[in-house]
Amino acid sequence: MAFSVDETTGNITLIQGDYGELRITNLETDKNYTLCFAIQDEKRNPVGGEISLQTNMASEVIFVLTPTLTDLLTVKKNNEYETYYYGIKRCYENNFEDTLFIGNSGFEDLNTITVYPKRVEGTYIQPST
Repeated sequence: MAFSVDETTGNITLIQGDYGELRITNLETDKNYTLCFAIQDEKRNPVGGEISLQTNMASEVIFVLTPTLTDLLTVKKNNEYETYYYGIKRCYENNFEDTLFIGNSGFEDLNTITVYPKRVEGTYIQPST
C-alpha cells in the first residue's frame, strides 16, 4: 500500500513515513490567496506544522506531505491503524478564511487520514552455531 487519496471522499490512506502529494484542483483564479493544510489527532491537537501555499492565481496546487511530516502520524501499539483529520483553508488578505470541501464532502464531513504502521521488511538470517 502506498499513499493514496480517495477522489470521491478526499480521504487519505498511507503508511507512517510515506511521501505523498495532495492535488487541489478547480481553484478560483480571480485573485491570489493562501491555502493552508493542517493535520489534527483525534483530540483535535495539531500534528506537525501547517503547510501554506500561495495560489499565484493558478487553478491547482499540490501539497507535498514529506516523510518527516507523515512520520509524526503514529499508530498506537496493538492498533491496526490510526485515524487523523486534515483540513484546508483558503485565506484572503483581509483575514477572511474559507474552508475548502474535498471530494464530495460538506460541512458535516471530516477529511480523514488513515495511517498504518511502518513495517520493516527484510530477510531473517539464522545465526550460525
